[in-house]
Amino acid sequence: MDFIELSEKRFTAKKFNPEKIISKSDFEKLKKILQLSPSSVNSQPWMFIWGSAKASKNRIRPALFDFNWDRLDTCSHFVVIAVRKSLPETYQRKLIDQEKADGRIKSEDIAKSAYEFRKVYIDLLDSRGVTQCWAKHQAYIAMTTLLYGAKAMGIDSTPIEGFNPEEMDKILNLDNYGFTSALVITLGYDADDDHNRDRPKSRWPEKDIFVCLDNA
Repeated sequence: MDFIELSEKRFTAKKFNPEKIISKSDFEKLKKILQLSPSSVNSQPWMFIWGSAKASKNRIRPALFDFNWDRLDTCSHFVVIAVRKSLPETYQRKLIDQEKADGRIKSEDIAKSAYEFRKVYIDLLDSRGVTQCWAKHQAYIAMTTLLYGAKAMGIDSTPIEGFNPEEMDKILNLDNYGFTSALVITLGYDADDDHNRDRPKSRWPEKDIFVCLDNA
């Protein structure tokens, strides 16, 4: 299906069929989709923490607000997206090394320029005290990539902001690694009695949300 059709058909699952499990090969594809997600200045400030076992679900469950428990309990897999609290020079240099290893950067001159450009931008974010907020914006890009990638594979999903980040960070010991939790996504196959499956989408009409500057 094309992307318009995909966008029309994708919906947020409110309840999954716990008997239907995402195959190992399909989940590896979902991981690859997350790995390939775009990010500003190729910063990739994230870590993806996933699980499928009941014990893993129970571990993060206390951090979720109770109205989201069913979406966790019945899902096949979940992903917690965590982001770095800061991007120090040591991280930026490792990122340049990875870009060189992957062939994205082909000379030391380009590496020097790329490093300096990214550092100036991150220093600007730091000076405004918004680096962590900006990193969370990147998490939303990765989440959206996953939601639509999953739907293209016939896998349903639920994006979750309804959780306590401080509690999640404590459960996953994220402070020890310099990360903080940003989002949770549950994945699986929609339950037959999910009321949200067949509800029509409701969106503002185009005339109310698009502004063309060409003739302004």
